[in-house]
Amino acid sequence: MKKNLLAVSALLLSINNLLAQCACCAGAGSALNSDNSNGVFTLNKKQFSIEAIGDYRTIMVEETGGHHESGGDSTAVEETPLTSIFLSSIGLKYGVTKRITLSAILPYAILNTSKGSDNGLGDLMFTGTFNVVQKNTFNLALSLGVEFPTGVEKGSAFDETTVVVGSGSFDPILSIAASKRWNKLTLIGSAFHRQTTVGFENTTYSSVSLQNLMLSYTIKGHGNSCEADSVCLKHKINWNINGGYYGEWLGSIKEGDEVDPNSGYYVGFATLGTSLSIKNWSIPLTFSYPLIQQMNGQQNMAGARVRLGISKKF
Repeated sequence: MKKNLLAVSALLLSINNLLAQCACCAGAGSALNSDNSNGVFTLNKKQFSIEAIGDYRTIMVEETGGHHESGGDSTAVEETPLTSIFLSSIGLKYGVTKRITLSAILPYAILNTSKGSDNGLGDLMFTGTFNVVQKNTFNLALSLGVEFPTGVEKGSAFDETTVVVGSGSFDPILSIAASKRWNKLTLIGSAFHRQTTVGFENTTYSSVSLQNLMLSYTIKGHGNSCEADSVCLKHKINWNINGGYYGEWLGSIKEGDEVDPNSGYYVGFATLGTSLSIKNWSIPLTFSYPLIQQMNGQQNMAGARVRLGISKKF
């Protein structure tokens, strides 16, 4: 019987279903979800930050009356494709020094179908970010981390399939980010990779690679001529707009030595966003629309996405 596979957490959300969104990157994207539109990647020494992010994703469902056969039985079993996904995460960060920041991110996912919804807590991700280069107009940061299997395996609430929440494996994480500033303009680029190892029931869920390139313009506030590590707190209000490209690659799912041909993809999005900061509060909003879709096998296409967050520094 074909499975719906949900792997959520620093996360991976994978769904393996005929003409369903076969592999949807979820919490792993939290590494790129933070409001870095000012080009600053680490906190000040002994500074805390807490953030909450919600990510709503639509899926372009094809009305085909999909079904599959279970085992050797010719009885058709109806499958329920996803119509949308809501991904959320809560993150906590701490500045050990002005160049080193530790963070923890815990995701949660809600899957919506025409027959109901399902939800689950995902895997926990710990990372350490090291600001390798920190100058007035240029920052380069490296992050290392591990995803811990805190998610669980459980049955589906909406059809004759199995849903997995969490991968059941310890997975290493590596990412790099850089920013360059010219007065009110900031160019930010980042790349993230999580290598998935063998998890639940001898299954290896998709490894994840993410890419992000953004150009940010400051409408009101400090611009980008001030010192990066101060975040220019002398200004009470800072407001910028940004746009760019976001890429998302997932590998195929493997059950033992067998590779699922209907899993894995590359999707590229055009992004447009804004970020409003009031003192130590920050509210980023991003809209994404797919430009490139390269799916493996039979999968529904990704639709538009909207992401809204809020963070507070202490």
